Amino acid sequence: MPTEATFFLAGLFIIAAATGWAFARYSSHGELDSIPDTINADYLRGLNLVLNRQTEEALELFVEMAKIDEDALETHFALGHLFRRRGEVDKAIRVHQNLLARPGLDPEQRDQALFSLGQDFLSAGLFDRAETLFSELDKSPTLGEAALRNLVDIYEREQEWDKAIETHRELEMLTEEKSIEVAHYHCELAEQARLSGDLGLARQHLKGSVRTTSGAFRASLIRAAICQEENDYLEAAQLYEQILASDPRLMVEVLPELLSCYHKNNRETEFESYLKNIINKNPELDNIIAYAAILTDINESKVVDSCVQSFIINHGVLSSFIGINDSSSKSKQLSENDINRITDGLKTLADLIPRYRCTICGYRSEKLLWHCPSCKTWESVRPVHDFKLQNLIH
Repeated sequence: MPTEATFFLAGLFIIAAATGWAFARYSSHGELDSIPDTINADYLRGLNLVLNRQTEEALELFVEMAKIDEDALETHFALGHLFRRRGEVDKAIRVHQNLLARPGLDPEQRDQALFSLGQDFLSAGLFDRAETLFSELDKSPTLGEAALRNLVDIYEREQEWDKAIETHRELEMLTEEKSIEVAHYHCELAEQARLSGDLGLARQHLKGSVRTTSGAFRASLIRAAICQEENDYLEAAQLYEQILASDPRLMVEVLPELLSCYHKNNRETEFESYLKNIINKNPELDNIIAYAAILTDINESKVVDSCVQSFIINHGVLSSFIGINDSSSKSKQLSENDINRITDGLKTLADLIPRYRCTICGYRSEKLLWHCPSCKTWESVRPVHDFKLQNLIH
């Protein structure tokens, strides 16, 4: 909800726009002294209403002024923007429709009115109407790029990935900058094709995902899933290992599938060797493996079991709960019942809080999302390897 400060600044903007228009209009004719007193008085009255936080009265006054003063286009635009920011989209729509209905608008003014109306429809969730208006502006010399970006926003919201790809191609031609989003759109289409059973089409879309490094992780996950469906577990395992080598934070998603691939080919011993090797190279993976194992109920690996036990024994909060307070007791092995009891509790605790967080804006989610709904960034949501046990200590 906008604050009163928002209305104050918006009101000042309206008044400044109108005053600037009046100055330009009359001074250009050497008639600055001939500005109508009624207009001057009304603007001063509007400013006084805004300063006194009488925003309703101020808005009504500006509406009436805009009706009388047919040339004050900037005032109309500012007024429509204020209505939209305030959440009164229906009023913003009426203001901008009134602008479009005026005769004599030059092309730039008409484009601005169309764009503002498109933003109104977008704010109201009327995506079809917004799409129509922004599509009219894709060749606008002043607003073409902004219109295309709004179209991308619409297509992403409606998951129309083919249209999003086409629109980004236009943006690339206009800005001469390569888009990272297109790779993700192809991943979306590839995943849709895979889930529908069209693996050939999925592979076709995956070819479009290699144009940038962004999207590579998801593309590899989809390729590995396709290999699993075709019983090519050796290739799938190699892809999963490549993913973990590049980004161990995806351990929760990858480790169960990787274990399944090794199990399908009766390579359990090799799986143990693989885990020992990556832990030797990066000891911090011990806790990440434990976290993934607890959340996904992996208990078929001695190395994984060792990681889980080590995590419990060496965790400050957990060790205090189970009575491990000195170095001699930490060397002891926990019983299987103790481990099961603790891991069950940890999993229950993890289910109470979002497991994923956007590394850009902090948005939290219950599942892995490839497109953050808050900051609109791709591939920024990652698992949070933390059970928040500190919340249990008072």
